[in-house]
Amino acid sequence: MTDTAVEGRGAAVEAAEAAIADGRSLRLVRRDFSLTDAELSDILEKLCPLSTEARIRTIKHDATCLQRLIEKLYEKGLNGDTNAAVACIRAWERKAALLGLDAVQRIDLQVINPPNTRASITGLQKQLTGCGSRARK
Repeated sequence: MTDTAVEGRGAAVEAAEAAIADGRSLRLVRRDFSLTDAELSDILEKLCPLSTEARIRTIKHDATCLQRLIEKLYEKGLNGDTNAAVACIRAWERKAALLGLDAVQRIDLQVINPPNTRASITGLQKQLTGCGSRARK
């Protein structure tokens, strides 16, 4: 969907933008204003454009906040608070997912069996003699 198609709906799009800014869920806004996925994506891009730098900055901020939370929960967990220990583990998992550390590692092993032949001096001499005789012809 192009921007012109979104702008063509004018008042409905502006009302949808206002509803999103007021905190209504995207599912309800999409249903109430009969928006397509493309129209909703265009509206969201207009309301909060994200560049690569902004995404990286957000990830760094989230990782820092998670680290502070993990430190506090870890201390409470060491003092015997079971719920804090469970929350700490979940925060570690979330941090690993955020940073991409939980991605599946794929190792590509290729086993190549060398040919079962033995190099011998006589075999090499025959080949070299054959090359020499062909070169003379």
